[in-house]
Amino acid sequence: MPSDAPNEVLTETASIDSHSRASLGLRTVLVTTLVALLAVLMTGLAALPLLRDAELRDQRRQLSQLADAAAASTQTSGPVSDQIQERLIGTLRQEQVSLALITPNGTTPDGLSATTVAPIWTTGKVSSTYSVDGQSYMLEGRLIAQDTALLLIQPTSVSGFGLRELWGRIGMAIVIGGVLAAIAGALLARRVTRPLRALVNAARRLQAGDRNLRLEPEGPVEVAELAVALNQLGDSLATSEARQRDFLLSVSHELRTPMTSIGGYAEALADGVVPAGDVERVASTMLSETHRLDALIADLLDLARLGAVEFPVDIVEVDLRDVALAADEVWSDRCAAEGVDWYCHVPQRPVLVRCDPSRARQIIDNLVANALRVTPAGHPIILQVALDPPVGYLEVRDGGPGLSDSDLEVAFEPAELYSRYRGLRQVGTGVGLALVGRLAERLGGQASAGHAPEGGACFRVSFPPASG
Repeated sequence: MPSDAPNEVLTETASIDSHSRASLGLRTVLVTTLVALLAVLMTGLAALPLLRDAELRDQRRQLSQLADAAAASTQTSGPVSDQIQERLIGTLRQEQVSLALITPNGTTPDGLSATTVAPIWTTGKVSSTYSVDGQSYMLEGRLIAQDTALLLIQPTSVSGFGLRELWGRIGMAIVIGGVLAAIAGALLARRVTRPLRALVNAARRLQAGDRNLRLEPEGPVEVAELAVALNQLGDSLATSEARQRDFLLSVSHELRTPMTSIGGYAEALADGVVPAGDVERVASTMLSETHRLDALIADLLDLARLGAVEFPVDIVEVDLRDVALAADEVWSDRCAAEGVDWYCHVPQRPVLVRCDPSRARQIIDNLVANALRVTPAGHPIILQVALDPPVGYLEVRDGGPGLSDSDLEVAFEPAELYSRYRGLRQVGTGVGLALVGRLAERLGGQASAGHAPEGGACFRVSFPPASG
């Protein structure tokens, strides 16, 4: 069962990815279609009052022309005039126009007040609108005699362009717009999802361990940027895995060296080939190698645990001079045994910082051990404590071969310097410097690497100032 679990996870992931791709395409089609339908509908609703106003104006113009024609026909006589009047009456009936004659003191049609038609007696015409029982009517009047006026009345509901026809055309536009939008949405979804499918496949290849993957950025800008990010991720994974391999190689080498020494001496002791006078020296060597092995394992454990919450750190107010002077007592003798000149510089005034004194000592020990490994006899190693307001710092400089500018950028990466200088000069595993960098961050400080005036490398670790 455990062996099938990863396959089940991959299958489930693939199913989710396929569903997501289909969902994205469907949603794109639905959104574009909905937007098109809403656009057509809103355009129709916005155009409706404009069309209605235009329709009423046209109706008013036609009614005014009929009124002029009716007034003119009453002022002529003869056979031609009779024919015109018959045609006019037919047109009025067809257009549902009512005709009325009024006098100044006479009655007006139902719902029409005398005030509304009063202007006709002074201007010779009237054009107005009035309502009766919720129905609107258009009024056109013409003066045909000194005491007689002709009125044409037509309901505003009579028009040449009905609402039913208008909504029919809007519905047709909605159908056509929806179909076109669905087609456009499908094309857009295909254009978007095609590079996304390629990105999903690329992510799976990265998961499977393919680090030579290269994607061609295509599609929308955001999708192209994602392809570039995946390429960078592949490069970063390849670099990280290469560093891990180098780190394991260097650690394996460092572990094998003392273990080989201990194993060889132990075998010699077991076989009884070690002279009695050399037993103490052999035991001392084995003990020294054991301590070296123990220190390396402790550093590896600390490096692995630094990211964990339970990593013990006791932050207190510390005078860095005390930490440096305690280290001076140990490293002065060890440097003298190697023929290396040792110097410890501390200021007269206290250098108060907030840190864990035991971890600060661990930082010093790792930096000095790293310097002693590469510094030839007769060259110096300097431990200095100073105050660069407001922070205090400790610094370890050496007279060894030093580091290049590119080395300084990766000095605290595990095994990076080991992989660069393996076989060229004495190098360690890179665990010590990596531990220094992580410890400095955990203590709230900062580690940096540079060039020492003594010709070698300079490593500085700064700490937050003590409060008050």
